[in-house]
Amino acid sequence: MAATEFALNHALAVQRWSTSLAVEAAKAQYFAKFIGTSKDDLITVQNELTKGAGEKVTIGLRMKLVNAGKEGDQIIEGDATAEEALSFYHDFLFIDQLRKSTKSKGKMSEQRVPYNLRQEGRDALAIWWAEEMDEEIFCYLSGARGVATMHNATNWTGRANNTLTAPDAGHLVVAGGHAKATLVDADKIDISMVEKLVAIAETVDPMIQPFTIEGNKKFVLLMHTFQAFDLRTSVTTNDWLDIAKVTGTGAGAKAKMYTNSLGEYADVILHKHRNVIRFSDYGVGGDLPAARALFLGAQAGLMAYGQNSGPSRYSWYEELDDRGNALSITAGTIFGIKKTRFNAKDFGVIAVDTYSANPTTA
Repeated sequence: MAATEFALNHALAVQRWSTSLAVEAAKAQYFAKFIGTSKDDLITVQNELTKGAGEKVTIGLRMKLVNAGKEGDQIIEGDATAEEALSFYHDFLFIDQLRKSTKSKGKMSEQRVPYNLRQEGRDALAIWWAEEMDEEIFCYLSGARGVATMHNATNWTGRANNTLTAPDAGHLVVAGGHAKATLVDADKIDISMVEKLVAIAETVDPMIQPFTIEGNKKFVLLMHTFQAFDLRTSVTTNDWLDIAKVTGTGAGAKAKMYTNSLGEYADVILHKHRNVIRFSDYGVGGDLPAARALFLGAQAGLMAYGQNSGPSRYSWYEELDDRGNALSITAGTIFGIKKTRFNAKDFGVIAVDTYSANPTTA
């Protein structure tokens, strides 16, 4: 009797597993709710490189006209102020391939456990890719690697020719009005800082563009878990009890940016995550713990994929090593991530450095 079989590396099997990996990785990724192709998304995906060859995409920004015009029949021709030239800045993003592999010890090792190593490999790779994407986004938006445990070593400076870039002076706020070397343990995140960040975002040039949610303008403040603890345990006027009341209510409560949010204050949606960048060398003695919260607007970051960036954007390759004894699975994709910068200035993010100690050891 003839039997239908899909052998190792059958084309249909590869399509199925690469697509499945992409779906599961996206589900597990924290930043998935902030990523899209719209200029109103936090991380804007550029699709130019999905349609053909290339490793670099360039993004332009036209600045606003700023000078005065002419009234009445005043002559405008030849007036350098009234006849204002358009001003453009640009940024660019590189992409490169990244791969990750799992490998079986051999058929006897597989015999000892009731696991489908192809399935387990897919699940493990999906988690790894979700974490990798999130970690890269945190590092690029922060312009620093920090000290927390991540896939890449603490001396990692970026990938695919996209170098981590520290925040410029106009897009860096240190609690208490201090600098890195003068931070003290009283310089924790608080509500007044949220108000200050809104004021900076609305007056910095170019202005940080808010997200539009059901016609309302919003920003996002993404804090480390320890910073969120400091904010939530505040007991002053306008404390955490006032913030929590608006969670899940009002315009945009069902929008994806509100998913797992802590609440909202002054049109700022509050989020926390354990992978927000942390440091251990702040203060006069260079030994204070700190964290870099991110105040975010639209187009704070850029992301791009190479060709075949659809549901099966991940490659999936299986092979048997050791003369057919050990199953090896490799998954990869071509992509790039970076912070958006124009004219040597961050575009949609303000870095917020505060003292931030582990509350469980205090």
